[in-house]
Amino acid sequence: MTAMIVESSQPPLPLLSLMDGFDKIAHFSAFSCLGLLICALSFKLSSKEKIGLFSMPLLISTAFGVIEESYQTLIPTRTSSIYDLIADILGAMFAIIISNQIARLIRKRSNINTE
Repeated sequence: MTAMIVESSQPPLPLLSLMDGFDKIAHFSAFSCLGLLICALSFKLSSKEKIGLFSMPLLISTAFGVIEESYQTLIPTRTSSIYDLIADILGAMFAIIISNQIARLIRKRSNINTE
């Protein structure tokens, strides 16, 4: 999260303007990584076998996305966009789906090894 705020404080990378939509891919990817980390923590702290799509990891990621986009309005070289926030939320949702699939595979492998 700190790295994301630091990056938000800098002028946008020139690479992001080379291709339309590349900025959205960067937001999606960054929030997918953040979402995966939050999901891993959620699995570690909870005994649940599955994370709901509309759950605490999504709430935390979305709240951070709102904070980041709001922060960017204060930086003269940056702009805030609802489309960036949507890409953030979709990245976090993707992370939840992937985390659940990984957890399912780990449980399945664990069940095979204990038999």
